[in-house]
Amino acid sequence: MINTLCVIGVGLIGGSLAKVLRKKKWCRRVIGIDTNQQALETALELNVIDDGFADVEQCTEVPDVVVIAVPVLRVKDVFAQLQPWKSQCKAVTDVCSTKMNVIQAYEDVFASSGENCFVPGHPIAGRETSGVAEAVNDLFLQKKVILTPLKSTSKDSINLVSDMWEQTGANVEQLGPQEHDKILAATSHLPHALAYSLVHCLSTQSHTEEIFRYAAGGFADFTRIASSDPVVWREICLANREQLLAALEHFDTSLLQLRDSLQANDGDALEKIFTQAKNARDEYRNS
Repeated sequence: MINTLCVIGVGLIGGSLAKVLRKKKWCRRVIGIDTNQQALETALELNVIDDGFADVEQCTEVPDVVVIAVPVLRVKDVFAQLQPWKSQCKAVTDVCSTKMNVIQAYEDVFASSGENCFVPGHPIAGRETSGVAEAVNDLFLQKKVILTPLKSTSKDSINLVSDMWEQTGANVEQLGPQEHDKILAATSHLPHALAYSLVHCLSTQSHTEEIFRYAAGGFADFTRIASSDPVVWREICLANREQLLAALEHFDTSLLQLRDSLQANDGDALEKIFTQAKNARDEYRNS
């Protein structure tokens, strides 16, 4: 147990984390920091946090653990605000979907050698809704949380952040930051980009109303994530631009194979593509 947890960015992820850790009594007190006053008021009303502030400077209490849950391109500004706390916190971590740019931002702000308390992290969990009002206790249950600590990260800080996530019911693993960004570009960032692209494509066609009226369950399943926060995903895509472009190029190759099979009226080739995909999907689901 720790005394004080500080969540910077009181939204779905930050709010859900604070909520479950309060329930588990892992921390005695939760401080929320958010530039959105309504988010703070909602978090207070829902008993997600004990106190709320618009910025770090307003908070006179140095927390034991800081969780940064803001859009990824704002992380560097948050690090700058945290400089007075750096040597006093037991651990600082984040929940961003990309890791290389977060680590670079940290190193740009804290350009010093020696052991540090920063543990980059990413819970692979979420939903298409956003905001602290959507926070739930079980958002991270049985989900993976990937930590990508620096070589200079304190083992005590790593253990503390690992324990924090384990309290939520998550399964904690470690990866290198480059490997993380490459994998997530393919398994998360690309699917979101494709879902947005498909819905955008259909919404600009004629007879759009009829198209959506007769959309089947598969369309709803595939495009659910296109209801996610556009600002958050704009920043994720830009932050992991190179890896996402590589994933898109690989997908383009597969899409061309599908188109060529259709143009050639080649049913065997289509079935082969579909069968390989089905087998891979079934193996993933059963693993």
